[in-house]
Amino acid sequence: MMNLLLILILGLVGYHFFDFMDEGALFSSTTLASVQEIEHKEYEESVLYQPDREVSTLETLSVQHAFLNDITGWGGVETTNIRNLITSDEWKELKAAVNWMKTEGFAPSKILNDMENAHGFILLVEREGDRTALRYLHRIFHDLDVTLNEVTEEEGDTTIWGVTHAFGNNRDIRKANNHLKDNF
Repeated sequence: MMNLLLILILGLVGYHFFDFMDEGALFSSTTLASVQEIEHKEYEESVLYQPDREVSTLETLSVQHAFLNDITGWGGVETTNIRNLITSDEWKELKAAVNWMKTEGFAPSKILNDMENAHGFILLVEREGDRTALRYLHRIFHDLDVTLNEVTEEEGDTTIWGVTHAFGNNRDIRKANNHLKDNF
């Protein structure tokens, strides 16, 4: 009986170790099924654009990343006045940009799940003043901008947070999804 228990424990530890080494790919899917306001779908391609929309979509992504950098960078996420933020014209532009990129900028691909998450994080910031949601929102835009617009170290921070469905890793995507699921 003791040997069976030891084998079971070693197997469980081994499974978690391999999951860790595989960036979380062994456990659940990265799609979020339990939050009504957020609709994730399975896609083959990471990023596709609507016809003749690549340049304008990339520009929109860059502009909104710069806005989020201004309010969250270097500890700003902890000191930002959320009430002023969510009533600002720039916040309204961010919301419109996310909607535009979801409906007119990007074509069906994994990045639409990132836009869904961005929408969800915006709602959490507005409803709850959720600073972690604001941080995740920035990280989505940061990773997408750095990757798609090929930002160099001379141009800015090139750290990749790994939270995007288009380019991220399963473990960090699930952390972001869990924050949405746990706070909606």
